[in-house]
Amino acid sequence: MKEKARYFFAGLFIGLAELLPGISGATVALMFGVYEKLLSFINKLEGFNIIIPLIIGMIISVIGFSNVIAFLYENFESSFNLAIGALMIGYGVVLCYQNLSKIFPSLLLFSLFALIGIAISEFLDSSVEVNNFLLIVYGFIAFSFLIIPGISGSAFLVAIGIYNLIINAISDFDFSILVPFGIGMLISLMIIPRLIEKLISKYQHTILLLFAGIIFGSGLVISGFYKMFFI
Repeated sequence: MKEKARYFFAGLFIGLAELLPGISGATVALMFGVYEKLLSFINKLEGFNIIIPLIIGMIISVIGFSNVIAFLYENFESSFNLAIGALMIGYGVVLCYQNLSKIFPSLLLFSLFALIGIAISEFLDSSVEVNNFLLIVYGFIAFSFLIIPGISGSAFLVAIGIYNLIINAISDFDFSILVPFGIGMLISLMIIPRLIEKLISKYQHTILLLFAGIIFGSGLVISGFYKMFFI
């Protein structure tokens, strides 16, 4: 019973983390000691009895907190973006530090990936017209990030400018948005976990440096700090 309760509370915090850009649900899973079981469940469909409470906790958290997050985003957008951007910058630095091997090559890669993050945030933003195909693609990528510790799917949604769209769709039960986005997530669920296991085992530091740089660069744009350097 205590084990199921631990997984339920882990699910609550994982769901909340997935709503907040810059915070990784997989990292929260690691903190609660449920990450390996979660990955095993996704890959092998093992451990239903303890994963079900986790999934229930995630669903309750996402539905329960989405309205609060949507309210903050709509009414305090500048302050919200500043806080989230600062969080992403900080987390990008921490994730980079955790995955440094040889300092100079690692920092060079991190800087390159940060520029990619800035480019993504600048050119793949809300000015791009969202359609069902793109929603499937975005759902696929966002869910893939759920599997990687240190990576936030919500940070990706912020970077491409559809975070508010998805949060509002969840709180309003807008299935015209949620269905294609959910299809993308389902496709990711069937393909990505096994691929991630192989890539992480072979190129863990490089991959995490890639996402650290993207999160850092996106945070610079979201917070507005990058304008001090590029404008």
